[in-house]
Amino acid sequence: MEVSQDAAHATIVNRTANIPKLKAIESTRHTNAYINALEARVASLEKQLAQRNGDVGTPDSAKNSSNCDHEEVAFVTNTQASQPALNSATSEEEMDDLANALGCFTLGEIGELRYFGASSNFSIVHNHAIKVPSSIQARNRGIEAANNMPDFITPSDELRDHLLEIFWRWQNSWQYIVPRELFVRDLYVEKNGRYCTPLLMAAILAMSSRYSPRLELRTDPDDANTAGEAFAAQAKTMLHYECEAPTTSTVQATALLGLYWATIDNEGLGFMYIGMATRMAMNLGLHCDCSPYASKGLVSDDDVEARNVTFWGVYVLDKFYCLGMGRPASIQEYNITTTKPKGLVQHSPLLSDHQLEISTPFPTSHILENSMYTCELLIATSEVIDQL
Repeated sequence: MEVSQDAAHATIVNRTANIPKLKAIESTRHTNAYINALEARVASLEKQLAQRNGDVGTPDSAKNSSNCDHEEVAFVTNTQASQPALNSATSEEEMDDLANALGCFTLGEIGELRYFGASSNFSIVHNHAIKVPSSIQARNRGIEAANNMPDFITPSDELRDHLLEIFWRWQNSWQYIVPRELFVRDLYVEKNGRYCTPLLMAAILAMSSRYSPRLELRTDPDDANTAGEAFAAQAKTMLHYECEAPTTSTVQATALLGLYWATIDNEGLGFMYIGMATRMAMNLGLHCDCSPYASKGLVSDDDVEARNVTFWGVYVLDKFYCLGMGRPASIQEYNITTTKPKGLVQHSPLLSDHQLEISTPFPTSHILENSMYTCELLIATSEVIDQL
């Protein structure tokens, strides 16, 4: 009797000892989304092999994965990285066909694009959902936090226009990063917050304050180096929340804050902010050509122009900052497929004469031409710059 009790006790101990192991094994199981992605990738490769062998039937793996649940967020295939023709002349090109996968965009709640490269597998799982934070909610949380700041200030229309006039003339004219016509139209006419956001406005006012002699822009009237501090603090607070779900205007504001920190002798922080801007740009796929999606009506031509202006503006700042500090650039030329801005956006006819006057110190065509020549120069010398 005692032997059987000992045996039973040993059995119970062994079973309980195996429970953590079973839990550990269960915890390492891959998610259904990951498994679906692998199945879809295998199906994609099998389909290409079948086409080469003259069999256009559905591969077995594709049949097995066809029962995947359909999720609420669809992905848009990136045609810029499309497969080469199947009748390639060389075997090396044929192998490239098999190895080359597609990148993709996904649309956010306000129409902004987000990019996922081939290694993410999202490019071949067209019904896979990904949780994207709400850009509207993030923006509203940032605005609320800024409004609760003890030193929050709201500039008068006269002071705002004074600083905007400075910005268009002395800052954005040579570091072209904010699409002027779209920003001005949104500010004065449409007022929907797509191209002119509180964060971007605060960043612009902070930067422009560095050029202005007006004392009300300083936190210490006797110290010119404090000009723009209040606006920069507001922008920094809003960015803390908005970076969770950035938009194109978030990238512009972050880059301008990077310039602002440099004006107050804090190049290290400025370097970090420029790096944040480049990461956000990559997150939104600003380095990729999205013009085919404009032709399909998925994004507007204005959005394409804003994305292109923003990316090349960040590209220049990334190169200049890294060159000045002797550090490697964040943006590599081989990743860039986007086009240059076209500069075809016109000012709204509903602008007043005063609004048009302060917003157009120089023709956009001249500004854009200088900016693009700067980009071409940096592209041509990038290999040398990266090795300095």
